[in-house]
Amino acid sequence: MTLALASSCLAGSPGWVESDGDDENGRPSSVLSSGPFCLLVLKGFAMKFLPRVISRLLQTLAAGAALSFTLAAPAQAQAAWSSLSLSFLQPTGTVGANDSIDVYLRLVNTDATQSFVVDNSLPLGGMNAADLPLEGFAGNDANGQPIYMPFANYSSFYLSVGFGCSGNFTAVGGCLAGPPYTFSFADNPFGQPYSLAAGAHQDYLFGTFKPTAGPVAAGDYFFYRSVLWLNVYGESADGTSLSSVVFPATTCNGDSPAACQGQSYFMRTVTAVPEPASYALFLAGLGLFGLLQRRRRA
Repeated sequence: MTLALASSCLAGSPGWVESDGDDENGRPSSVLSSGPFCLLVLKGFAMKFLPRVISRLLQTLAAGAALSFTLAAPAQAQAAWSSLSLSFLQPTGTVGANDSIDVYLRLVNTDATQSFVVDNSLPLGGMNAADLPLEGFAGNDANGQPIYMPFANYSSFYLSVGFGCSGNFTAVGGCLAGPPYTFSFADNPFGQPYSLAAGAHQDYLFGTFKPTAGPVAAGDYFFYRSVLWLNVYGESADGTSLSSVVFPATTCNGDSPAACQGQSYFMRTVTAVPEPASYALFLAGLGLFGLLQRRRRA
C-alpha cells in the first residue's frame, strides 16, 4: 500500500511517507497534502506543518474513533517532546554500486528524570497536553476545502515512523520509488504501549535503499528527513470525528547538507563499477607480477 500511495505525490514536491499500511485499529494510511507538500501517512505529521490536507483519505483515519481521553493533564509526569532527539547511526559511508543500504536511527530521550510514553490506557495517552494538537481534521466543505475543528477530547494515539521525501536516493516525485534506489520500510519498531526511559535511547532499523535497476551511478547520495510519527484521533464538542498527525521528533527539516547543519542527515558515496577494460588491465597486471616473481625465483 505504501508504494502505491507514494505514486500519488505530485511530481517534484517534497512529502512524507509512513511505514505501515494500516494502524493498530486496521485503518489504512493516507496521503496528506500541504500546498507544495505531499504526505503519505505512515503515522503522523504535526498539523502545524500542514496548512492544507487532502481530506477524504484522512476521513478514513478518523472514522470510528471511540472517545476516552479528555483535555486534562496526564496522570503521570511525561518527558516533553522537545527532549527527544532523532539521528542517523553511521550517517556517512562508502558502498558499492550494487549494494543495498540499511538505514538505522537512534531515538534518545534526553530528559534526565521523565520517560517518554505513548499508552492508550492512560489519560491523553500519557502525554503532555501542551504537546498535543489543538485542532483536528474534520472533512471537506462543499468547495472541497479542509475543515478543522478544536479537539474536545482524544480517543487514541498510534506511534510509528515516517519517511520525508527528500534527497536524491529516490526519483524526483517518486518519494519511495527510484531509480536510482527504491526504499522499503522495516517493521514498526514501536509497540503499544511504548515507553522510553529517562536518559535512554532506542536504536532501530528504519528501512533499506535497494538499487532499482542494476548498478547505481557513482556519486554522493543524500537522505534528510525521517520522523517519529504520531497519529492522533478524537472528537470535537459536537461529536465530529477528528484526526491529526504530529512529529514528536525529526532528523532534519532541510533539503541540503547546508540546511541540515547541526542536525542529522544520511549520506552514502557510491563507488564506480570497474569497466571491462579496467578488469582486463588489472588481470594483465596480476599476470605480469606473477611472471616477474617466477623469474626472480628462477
